[in-house]
Amino acid sequence: MFGNGRARSGIIVLPCGAGKSLVGVSAAARIKKSCLCLATNAVSVDQWAFQFKLWSTIRDEQICRFTSDSKERFGGNAGVVVTTYNMVAFGGKRSEDSEKIIEEIRNREWGLLLMDEVHVVPAHMFRKVISITKSHCKLGLTATLVREDERITDLNFLIGPKLYEANWLDLVKCGFIANVQCAEVWCPMTKEFFAEYLKKENSKKKQALYVMNPNKFRACEFLIRFHEEQRGDKIIVFADNLFALTAYAMTLRKPMIYGATSHVERTKILHAFKHSTDVNTVFLSKVGDNSIDIPEANVIIQISSHAGSRRQEAQRLGRILRAKGRLQDRMAGGKEEYNAFFYSLVSTDTQEMYYSTKRQQFLIDQGYSFKVITSLPPQDTDQDQLHFSNLNEQLDLLNKVLNAGDDAVGLEQEEDADDIALQKARRSAGSMSAFSDRGMIYMEFNTGGKKGQGKSKPKDPSKRHALFRKRFN
Repeated sequence: MFGNGRARSGIIVLPCGAGKSLVGVSAAARIKKSCLCLATNAVSVDQWAFQFKLWSTIRDEQICRFTSDSKERFGGNAGVVVTTYNMVAFGGKRSEDSEKIIEEIRNREWGLLLMDEVHVVPAHMFRKVISITKSHCKLGLTATLVREDERITDLNFLIGPKLYEANWLDLVKCGFIANVQCAEVWCPMTKEFFAEYLKKENSKKKQALYVMNPNKFRACEFLIRFHEEQRGDKIIVFADNLFALTAYAMTLRKPMIYGATSHVERTKILHAFKHSTDVNTVFLSKVGDNSIDIPEANVIIQISSHAGSRRQEAQRLGRILRAKGRLQDRMAGGKEEYNAFFYSLVSTDTQEMYYSTKRQQFLIDQGYSFKVITSLPPQDTDQDQLHFSNLNEQLDLLNKVLNAGDDAVGLEQEEDADDIALQKARRSAGSMSAFSDRGMIYMEFNTGGKKGQGKSKPKDPSKRHALFRKRFN
């Protein structure tokens, strides 16, 4: 980036947990100018503010966070503003405080525009940020320079070329990131669930059926018990489907974080997960895909996902890539000594099998291999201890899925789903008055003499207003 004595704009690609935050702070410290740092969510904003305090000599009052909950302004001429893409790109009405801060952001000429998770920038909403802000140098950071809508090449002219990319497995061998065992767990559909799956044409219901497959639920519960009780691991369970996320978390009595969870509650749950021995498993929706720093986690169980997104698979694996244990042990450890585990649970003979193969492609390109597990829980396990082991419980679960509305079993909406979901137009019935900006009422008059037939009889001129009588004579 600083090869010729000047700061070059561009993108640096490093695996999750390999130190992208440190790279960003180092670049800002080297440039020694005001820096605007953009992240994807409020939790990530807090983490970036902490990283600037940790790795640089900047004073606390010169770092300010700008989110919906926290609107700080730095004193003096220079400093670091950490905010989200949404806060800068939002085009609607703002509060007075927000308006003043956003004006400062737009009018200032920044020394460095630092963009975390830069793969989101080509999205229709987020690319506005590039035109709104003015900066001398732009640095994008990401672990996954890939998108399903083929817009990733737009970053070449929006920001700059790829300056550096690290090989994931080289960093594993050197002990800088964790050695992960990737496994795909095949869960056969139960007879009743599969029969309903074949009948349904609604894609949302089909997805809900293969995600709520009782065999998948029992495999997930077995893995949680095994890693919590026998290994003492910290586990993240990912589910895009909110119906499934809620059902799993409530049944297993575990905390969950999704889009509607407040920032305060998210922070509390993550703090308990990091520091308390009572909370060893947390359920996350797709809000946990990017930027959430949980170095303690070393097991991921994925029960539902966003179609065939390669980026999401790699980002989720990245949540457990932070190096584990002492450096000496990591360097001495052989290649087969795994210290982190990634399980992707897939219902067999469903569309999920096709998606799963597509999702793994980015990680396979990086050198990872997926081991297939076909019998979970094992036959020698006491099946009665697991939920949905008998037919009556399974039928009750099936009824709940079938009776839930389409909105209840749908995916959580997000700002950037590779811009594919956002392009789908919706049609709905409406009235002309709904399109009027002042609530005017439009009335349609029938011109037929009898209902809908022939021409109507002209109105009696004598009954017309005086201004119009002459015209109709």
